[in-house]
Amino acid sequence: MNKEVRMYINEASKLTGATQRAIRLYESVGLLTVSRRGKYRVYSQENIHLIKLIKEAQTLGVALSDMVALKGENEDFDWQAVSHYLIQKQALVEENIKQLELQRQRIKNYRISIDKCIQELDSHP
Repeated sequence: MNKEVRMYINEASKLTGATQRAIRLYESVGLLTVSRRGKYRVYSQENIHLIKLIKEAQTLGVALSDMVALKGENEDFDWQAVSHYLIQKQALVEENIKQLELQRQRIKNYRISIDKCIQELDSHP
């Protein structure tokens, strides 16, 4: 018989690396549905998996508000919409990288120009 593991918020926090405050926030915005035992929240293995998923999405720059929109009123995420969102997010990141590369080159060129000016000033006392 496969007994489902249930735990309280302190254990969930330790397992996921999410603070208790963050876990409560995920619940309050509708990303996480947690059962209760009296006044205590009781977390399932599925909740732990979802908390880890939310944290990973945040490290990728996905805002909680975007995750809420992707979940909508559904019990689970619309994974097709998530995939489409990530494609758009990746394109945006790639565009940002291009812009930063251009900016880095412009800064390099500007520094070279400044160094030339300094050398000319130093060579003419």
